[in-house]
Amino acid sequence: MADDTYSASGQGSDIGWADTVRFRLPAGWAVDVEEHEGQPVGTFRPPPPAAGVLRLVTDRVVPRPDSGGTAATLQEMALRFVRPQDQRAGDRTVDSRADGAVIAQAMMRTEEDGRAETHYLWLVGAERADAAGPVAAVAMFSFALPDLMDGDESCAEMLGRIDDAIRNAEIL
Repeated sequence: MADDTYSASGQGSDIGWADTVRFRLPAGWAVDVEEHEGQPVGTFRPPPPAAGVLRLVTDRVVPRPDSGGTAATLQEMALRFVRPQDQRAGDRTVDSRADGAVIAQAMMRTEEDGRAETHYLWLVGAERADAAGPVAAVAMFSFALPDLMDGDESCAEMLGRIDDAIRNAEIL
């Protein structure tokens, strides 16, 4: 939790979070930690005048004995993550990377504190070894953007960079 790492260069910032994920953000993003329900949440804000906030939480899940193993647990987590029953969610995908990691992605329109927002959601997960044996290690990202900014050309470019950074994230 407090062992998160962050280093910056002119090219961007290398982020390591909760000994579970490492990824690279574009240069100039502000890094902070919030707490939500007792769990640390990584928050990353683009440099002004850009809008939005990227949030990150991680988890390591030991598969239940009847779950079909770690791969089945990851697939189940990915499918639940894209919220198939939630009418607010759309643009759902679940893919696998060449390295075996699972990537789930969705978009959701919602209202937060009276403000219309668009949330772009990603889950990146892979099987990793832990003291308890094989675990499903996952990083869950959410980029919240004021709805009125969704579709703006500068926001679309920024979302492309975020998507690339998350799709290339290393699960530790």
